[in-house]
Amino acid sequence: MISFRQFSLAALFMVLLLAQMPVFAVDYYQQQLQNEQLLKRELDRQKQIKHKSYGRLVGDKALNGLANMTTAPLEIPKSIINITNEPDSNIFYGIFGGIIRGSFDIAGRVINGATDFVTAPLPTKPVVQPKYVWDDFDKTNSYGQVFRLADRPEIEPFVAPEPRPVAVQSPPIADQTEQYTQETNRNLDTMFRKEMMK
Repeated sequence: MISFRQFSLAALFMVLLLAQMPVFAVDYYQQQLQNEQLLKRELDRQKQIKHKSYGRLVGDKALNGLANMTTAPLEIPKSIINITNEPDSNIFYGIFGGIIRGSFDIAGRVINGATDFVTAPLPTKPVVQPKYVWDDFDKTNSYGQVFRLADRPEIEPFVAPEPRPVAVQSPPIADQTEQYTQETNRNLDTMFRKEMMK
């Protein structure tokens, strides 16, 4: 049978453990928040790296130009729908006005697409907004500045590390080894003779 002492120790242990549970829960929650923040930072950094690469900017611009050239005829139905849905408009005005505005938007999108496709190695911001016909379908096209370079962070210049300190050279030491060698030889000869005489 379990003794009273063992039972009381087990109960005391459980009470202490239950008292610490909120502390453990808060620590666990803070650790999870910290992990989520680190993961978010890492994902943002990877997105920035992905968007910063020159090859990706060039490829996006070339695909944007090709897409704008091929999907430009969709500007007519888009303009018809948008003009028809404007307040104080009717279906006849929507059709005729949409065909006229859509024709101008087709010309603008084709010319801009061809320019983007040809100048793809120069990564610039898109001129036509929205970028594609199907983006923001209810929004009419607007044209921005031409040949504005894509936003890229400035490249930090390379800063060379400081050079290692150069050892200061002292003046050359006078070489007197020949003198010491002759003196040492004489002293050793004298000591040897004394020892041999004994």
